[in-house]
Amino acid sequence: MPLFEYPELAVTQFALLVISVIWLLQRNDEIPMLISSFMFYVASYRYWAVTQGINNWVNLTWLGLTSVTQEAALKALAYIVFGQICLLVTYMWNQRRILPILDSTAGDLSFYQWLRPKVILFGLFCLPLVVLTRSQVAGQLRGGSSLAFQVSSYLYLFPLALVGITTLVFCLWKLAGFPSLLLKIAAMSIIIAVFNITFGSTGRFQFMGWITAAGIIVSSSYRPKTRLVIIGSFLLLAISLFAIAGAMRNPNFADDRLNQAAWERASSAEDANMLDGFVLLQNVYPQRLDFQWGMEHLEILMRPIPRAWWPEKPVGGYMNKLGLTIHGGKGTLGISPSLFGSFYAEGGIIGIFLFSLLYGIILAKIVCYSTKLQPFAAILVRAILCASLLPLLRGGDLPGIYAWIGMAFWPCFLLLWMKRADLRLKLPESVSVYYHEIE
Repeated sequence: MPLFEYPELAVTQFALLVISVIWLLQRNDEIPMLISSFMFYVASYRYWAVTQGINNWVNLTWLGLTSVTQEAALKALAYIVFGQICLLVTYMWNQRRILPILDSTAGDLSFYQWLRPKVILFGLFCLPLVVLTRSQVAGQLRGGSSLAFQVSSYLYLFPLALVGITTLVFCLWKLAGFPSLLLKIAAMSIIIAVFNITFGSTGRFQFMGWITAAGIIVSSSYRPKTRLVIIGSFLLLAISLFAIAGAMRNPNFADDRLNQAAWERASSAEDANMLDGFVLLQNVYPQRLDFQWGMEHLEILMRPIPRAWWPEKPVGGYMNKLGLTIHGGKGTLGISPSLFGSFYAEGGIIGIFLFSLLYGIILAKIVCYSTKLQPFAAILVRAILCASLLPLLRGGDLPGIYAWIGMAFWPCFLLLWMKRADLRLKLPESVSVYYHEIE
């Protein structure tokens, strides 16, 4: 007999979503709402969709993994709700500031003039390099190389640098950084290129991430109620395109059938199978693998070391650790277990509790730090954070997720470091120059 039944857990997650929306309206802080909405969809809604017969649990028994049952899914759901509560309570306790509303007409014009040509030129310079890089990776795959073990991750992930460039483009555009039509055309070319790179079955979470970041930037100058509508609209757009990208895995669909398949995937939570992934992971730790006790996070520091330099570097992900491969050993398959599943792999319920507290504190510190920056840097930091949250909440191979974050936003991190002195608010009084107060 489980300690909590589904109605109690679902109501709890829904209540957390409502509280997060109120938090946004009162403090202009979107982080809890993003976390709550994502986790509600991939956990409570996923459980409901499967138990109502709209979809089925993931089945990887052919790989030797235990099948997903309703009882096991309910237990995983309870763990997710517990971790979500710990994360949100810790975040809200440590982030009590009311985030000011951006004044998009104010800012350091000299800084925009310095940054604008660099962003445009670097973005346009990267476009042919990205095409060349993707062609090189495709050639290696056609030659029989393994994407997981033999193709350089730096080469494979290099195109993601355009995600960071696009985030800078959105920030400049929002703050009137592109005064001429020619500059706007160049900026739009970069945005379209990033759309084409990330819109597909393999990069859908990255696509959803930068679309969310765009929504954060676009809404930054509006009152909380309007921000709620804008961010919600961007999230619905992201989910719709996410489902379409998933349906594109079947090349035989006509356009009308593709739209129907995308709707079915979204309404049945076909791609939101993190609850299933948590159950599969529960059957691995600690029965087949020992808890990581922090090694999953330590591997974040080890992941940047090329395997060519360290051939015996430990593999990431429990599927790799178990030696479960597909396509003759050339690839791996895994179902993401959500961020709280990754915490579970670190140390069971103790890992969920401790890492949820740690992540809540870190997220709060980052948001508090953004309030000490000038408008461009402040909204940039929050946009990066929101774009990173979605793949991070998806969970799974945490070192790989952090590698994506680093490769996607290194241009932003480099700018924030190089101009850290110029991007800080010089005087408390300057807040009133750059920001509006919330009514």
